[in-house]
Amino acid sequence: MLKIKNSRWMIIGIVVVLLASAAGGYYFFGMPSKAAAEAAPLQTAKARTGDLSIVVSGAGNLVSASRVDLGFRAGGTVLAVNTQVGQAVTQGQVLVRLDDSAARLQLATKELALQALISSDALNEAEIARLSAQDVLNTAITNLQYLISPTVYTSEMALSRAQAALDEKKAANAPAAEITSAESAVKYAQIVLDAAQYTYRADYAPVIFLYTYKDEVTNETLETVNPPTEDDISLARAKIRAAELALEDTNVYFERLSSKDACADLTAVGTLTSKLTQACLDVQSAQLTLDGANLVAPNTGIVAELNVAVGQTVGTTPVVAISTDEKFLHFYVEETDLAQMKTGLPVRVTFDAYPGQVFEGVIERIDPELANVDGSLAVSAWATLDTSRSEDLFLSGMTGEVEVVAGEARGAVLVPAQALRELSAGSYAVFMVQPDGSLKLTPVSTGLRDLANVQILSGLKAGDVVSTGVVETK
Repeated sequence: MLKIKNSRWMIIGIVVVLLASAAGGYYFFGMPSKAAAEAAPLQTAKARTGDLSIVVSGAGNLVSASRVDLGFRAGGTVLAVNTQVGQAVTQGQVLVRLDDSAARLQLATKELALQALISSDALNEAEIARLSAQDVLNTAITNLQYLISPTVYTSEMALSRAQAALDEKKAANAPAAEITSAESAVKYAQIVLDAAQYTYRADYAPVIFLYTYKDEVTNETLETVNPPTEDDISLARAKIRAAELALEDTNVYFERLSSKDACADLTAVGTLTSKLTQACLDVQSAQLTLDGANLVAPNTGIVAELNVAVGQTVGTTPVVAISTDEKFLHFYVEETDLAQMKTGLPVRVTFDAYPGQVFEGVIERIDPELANVDGSLAVSAWATLDTSRSEDLFLSGMTGEVEVVAGEARGAVLVPAQALRELSAGSYAVFMVQPDGSLKLTPVSTGLRDLANVQILSGLKAGDVVSTGVVETK
């Protein structure tokens, strides 16, 4: 009996709680009475017009866009120093000079050796060598023609040309008709060669290579045919190839000697050509050694470091450093601010050297990896600064505080962050205070926000009053 009675009172309690919840819902989302509003005093604020900025803070240093360390290719004694630290230099300007007397002597010696190879006497000798090589080739061809017959030789040459033409058309993906025609030419040339070889065996060899001899026993005169062996023919072909290479070498050598600049093309190979090429390379190497006695600025910039003096003996260690006039701001922000960082965002910088001035710039690059700064991971970024309107001196290494403007709204409608109510993901509303003191749930669209304020894009206008909560009382 007690158990039933308790269940009954439990059901009544649940009904009371549900009625109370319904009443509370009616208070917030329905038309609450003025008396109810007065029971819990509201905190309110007016929507106002103002500016809102989302700022990411960081710190960094001013660095040169590039720095070049310069040293000599070979050591020597310093003859002159034509610059000093802090001086502006231009591309091609000689900064430091070494004693180059030995290099000049070496260059003169190599140039004399080259001139001896390209003199008029050398040109005459090259012409004689070319004619002699042509004679050797002609003799080698005549010898092969004798061994295999002029007809077979001519037929072999024709077949070789036809095959080369076919290979060329196939390599060039020529039309099918042209390839078919070239294949027919090869077949025809092969038929002609086969006929020539038959004639060689039947008619040419029995006549040309017929030998008569007398038998020592019977004293009888006998005849036999001794045609050349395959080794004899292969050796004759090899002599032709060697003679062709020698003629090619003499032709290239003669053409280079006849040209205005014998050292213009150093890619050709050959016995005579290699000698000329080596002489040209020797001159170039000697010229590089002489040029290396002058340390030249590779670009326009400022001398950032100078570690050399007249009379000093130096090696290949860098002695001059040049930094460019253009400078970047290399700065870091916390890893948690990565979502707010992107290229193109404006930055504001205050250098320790000029605490009363703010310099503006733009993020140009964000490094693809986090950097380790004093044991903590940070986002590494680079920005360009506009210092053109300042007469101050900007030195590499200067430190400064950085503010990245991740977002900015000017003349925006703003309300306190406490006034915003999230209905669902990405959907917000505020309680607008009506003229009679009641609250109306009003959907709004939002823009930028910080810890204190929210930008309202639509749903409110400046002057509207919103609820920011209730005053807690005891």
